[in-house]
Amino acid sequence: MSLAILASCSSRPELVQMTNQGPAQGSTFSISYLVPEGLDYRTAIDSILLSMDQQMSLWVENSEIVALNNGDSIFLSTDFHDVILKSLMLSELTDGAFDISIAPLIQAWGFSGGSRKDAINIDSLMNFVGYKGMVAHRPGTRLEKYALPQGYAIDVNAIAQGYTVDVVASLLESEDVSNYMIEIGGEVRCKGVNARGRKWRIGIEEPSEERVTGQFQTIVELDSMSLATSGNYRKYWEDETGQKVVHSIDPETGRPVISNLLSASIIAPTATTADALATACMIKGIVGATNMLDRFPGVEGYFIVGAKFGEIEVIETPGWKRYTVN
Repeated sequence: MSLAILASCSSRPELVQMTNQGPAQGSTFSISYLVPEGLDYRTAIDSILLSMDQQMSLWVENSEIVALNNGDSIFLSTDFHDVILKSLMLSELTDGAFDISIAPLIQAWGFSGGSRKDAINIDSLMNFVGYKGMVAHRPGTRLEKYALPQGYAIDVNAIAQGYTVDVVASLLESEDVSNYMIEIGGEVRCKGVNARGRKWRIGIEEPSEERVTGQFQTIVELDSMSLATSGNYRKYWEDETGQKVVHSIDPETGRPVISNLLSASIIAPTATTADALATACMIKGIVGATNMLDRFPGVEGYFIVGAKFGEIEVIETPGWKRYTVN
């Protein structure tokens, strides 16, 4: 009887797991969170996703990034302003392996809305590529209009989804939601537990051209951490000789990366950092990637490397195993 009285007097509401899903940023999203029954943050989440597209999508005709790439001078929204500054910082920390100014190269090689060309004048394009040129013209305060250096164009696809994940996490935490899993375009951030009281489990896909549901290379458990994966095994096209042209473009050479690194998965405190570092690792290759991650406290990497006869090898940083599900 006393237990029943205590239960009825408890002010803590029972939590249920709410899940919001749908298309977002050229991909999909799935966001689950534990809240008292009747609460649903779908409207606020959709508003964030729409705002991000209006600021940073190359496929939205009147977006802020399209205006910048057209040579306009504009007032930047808060998030886009933040993304540009964070991108320049991460460019410095990765020795330029992560670089949002490579948009002209990405499009010239036939990615991100560009068309494949028989001949690419790399030397000419490289005159308008390089984060250091942007550092010299970094955005000031949001009260000042901003324009890119003349001839420059940017592509923030390698950081925008991770950044959006972090913004949604901030929304949920502002509403005192302490258990959630946010996934947008494959970039993930988790905190707390799911409805079964277990840490959130996230699978890393096997590096194959065909996506097979439920077929994972490994599974990790995340709490207050983020995960992002970048790979070249699906985003490519073949030239007339059958050579695969991958979407990872080296900002230093202007050419697609030729590497046996098939995918890089990064665990970091924020999805913004994880997203950018996963891309940088694909540019640097396995040796450069592992050396680079040594500079980032609290960051771990999981690399799938192509070996002889179609086999693969897995290389992990020392702290990765603490996240692995046995």
